[in-house]
Order: sequence, then structure tokens, then C-alpha cells
Amino acid sequence: MRRLFLYLVTLAGAVVVALYFHQQQGYILLAAGPWRIEMSLLFFAVLLGLAILLLFLALRLGGKLLSVPSTLLGWRKRRRYEAARTELNSGLLRFTEGDFASAEQQLMRSARRSEAPLVNYLTAAMAAQRRGSRDARDRHLSVAEEECPHSRVAVHLLQAQLQSEAGQWEQAQATLNALLDEEPRHRRALELMVSCCRALGDWERLEALLPRIERQGIVPKSEQQELNRWVARERLARAAGAGANALEKAWSDLSRPVRRDPDVIGVYADGLITQGQEAEAEELIRRQLQKSWDIGLLRRFATLPAASGQGYLERLGQVEEWLKGRGDDPELLYVAGLLSLRAERWDQARQYLQAAVDQAARPEFVRALAALQERCGDYAAALGNYRLAMELAGPEGAVPDLPGLPQPGAPRARLRQA
Repeated sequence: MRRLFLYLVTLAGAVVVALYFHQQQGYILLAAGPWRIEMSLLFFAVLLGLAILLLFLALRLGGKLLSVPSTLLGWRKRRRYEAARTELNSGLLRFTEGDFASAEQQLMRSARRSEAPLVNYLTAAMAAQRRGSRDARDRHLSVAEEECPHSRVAVHLLQAQLQSEAGQWEQAQATLNALLDEEPRHRRALELMVSCCRALGDWERLEALLPRIERQGIVPKSEQQELNRWVARERLARAAGAGANALEKAWSDLSRPVRRDPDVIGVYADGLITQGQEAEAEELIRRQLQKSWDIGLLRRFATLPAASGQGYLERLGQVEEWLKGRGDDPELLYVAGLLSLRAERWDQARQYLQAAVDQAARPEFVRALAALQERCGDYAAALGNYRLAMELAGPEGAVPDLPGLPQPGAPRARLRQA
């Protein structure tokens, strides 16, 4: 439509010019040596227009002739890109179908002709890992980094992820360390580093990253709290071997919410016991149980060493106080039975353990009752309860041993003799 309009305007302009020159009486005289050419003004205008048109056409034709090589080169390049794109799509389809060997070959073959070879190299690296060739995977990633240096972060992220999937946690951590040195706030790198640290138990490296992880909200709040507790437990466990002062400093450096966690308190109590501060450990657990009930701390309260039987009796008195408000709590009855065992009050221990089993027949409850029955000479009842404990625990279950009572291997020999 625009071209038609342009033609009409040009035609109208030509008519106007022709009419104008037709009304003029002037002429044009060209003299060159003995030659003289005389023509009307209208005829000269027509010749001049034709000359300009011919010059324009000649220049345009010359431009087209000169552009033939570049046009041919562009056509060949487009054909090559289209072929590479077709092969890329075929390689991605084979990768999706699980034909990783063929996918890898097609992707690497088309990478040399591709407009965006990074996709080829990265997908080929994933295909190589899927077929079990880590060496080929690393070669493809190395080529990707050389060919596409501007995508170095993406290459290293995929490398770390593939190394993690392959269980190469040390290599993945080294890759992520280098990446985080350049991009300290990269979210995906931090997520992968959390996984590496947990797999390797490298709480020290994770501890340095925790503030950054929390500020950026890398993991859910519940997982963040668990990471804080894990690091705290590891710090306390290490400090316990460095002396009482180191243990106290590690404890005081923890935040208040972390110091209220039962598992963290348990590790700190174990550290206190290591330093010979059993009374402090007992008092710590007692105070925490009065604030917040926790089964793990309750059992640790029962197994804390005491200087004498009187210490166990005093602890039993505390448990009996708690029983007044929790008389049907099987865990509390079990702990009362354990403390009675340690205080060598056999009848009282039997009553508490039997009450715990009546409330909940858990393997450790039944095992403790069986050991006590054997010690008291009631071998038939002990044998039945040993069998019940093993059935409840299952083939993979483990029932804790009790100090001062027969172990699971000993009673069977004694019962056979009987």
C-alpha cells in the first residue's frame, strides 16, 4: 500500500514538472569545441531524469553484485544453525527418553555449529553422568567454561550439583568454595553448600555461612533452626574436650533460643560430666524439665552418673514428685524404674517397670523388666519378656543395655542351665 502511494505521488510530480516545463519557452545550449547541441528545456529535464534513474539502477545493481558473497555466506550460516538446532532438539529428546549415550553424541556434535553451545555442553555433561562417565562429564564442563567464559557461574553450579548427586561431596564443596569466593550471596550456591556441609559433617564451614544463609532466607525457618542447633551441638562437643573454660565459653556464646533446645542442653550436660561436673549437669537438666518436658532429657536424667546410691535416691525422689502430676506417663514410670535399679531397690523398680510396660509395651521397657526379673530369679517370666522385647524391636531394632543387670546374651545361657 505504501509503495503504491509512493508511485502515485511520483507520477503526479512528474506530470506537474512536465506541465511546468512545457509552458516555458527556454532552451538548453551545450557547446564542446566545434560541437553544439541545442534542445528544449522540457527535453533536457526528461534526459536528466532518465540519467539519474539509470545511475540509481546501476548503483543498486552493483551493490547487489558486491553483496553476493556475504549473502551466500549468511545463507550457509543460517543453514548450519538450522541443522544444529534440529540436532539439538533431537539430542534433548533422546536425553528425555533416557538414551544418554546417543544424546551426548548428538549434543556434542551439534555444539560446534550451534548459536548457543552452552546448552549443548551442559546437557551433554548431565547425559555423561547419567550413563556413569564422570570423566566425560568433567571434560564437557571444562569445554563449556572455555567456550563460554561469561557463563562460568552457571557451569560451576551445574558441576557442583552433579558432583553432589554422584556423592563427590568433597569435590562439590571445593567447587562451591571457589564460586562463593566470587559470588558470596549466590542463593543456589549457598543451598548446595548447606547440603555439602551436612553430608560431610563440616559444621565449621557451615557456621561461617549461617548469618548469610539466615539473612537471605536460603532455607525454611525450621531448617535454619535445626542447622543452628546442629552447629551448637558440635561446638559444645568439641569444647568439652578442650576443658571446662572452653566448654563454658562455647555455651555462653550460644543464643538464648538455642540454649533452650533439649538436644543442645543434653550435649552440654554430657560435656559437664566429662569435666567432672555431674551435679551441675543434673541441676541443669532438672531446671529444664521443670520448664519444658522432654523425653530425651528425662532419660538422660535417669542415666546421669551419681557419686553414691544416695544421689540416685534423691533423683528418684524428684521423679516421684513429677509422677504425682503425671502418674500414667509410661516414660516417667520407666525412668523411675531405672533410678530404682541404680539405687538397688529391686521391688520398687519392678513395680515401676511393670507399670510402664502396662501403659506402653515398648521394647526398652520390656527389656528392662526382663533383666530385672532374671536378676531376681524369675527366669520363666524373664525369658518370655526377652522374647517379647526382641519381637517388638524387630530384626533391626536395638535395645539399650542397663548397668548392673544381665545383658541379652547372658540370660539365655543361664536359663538353659536352669
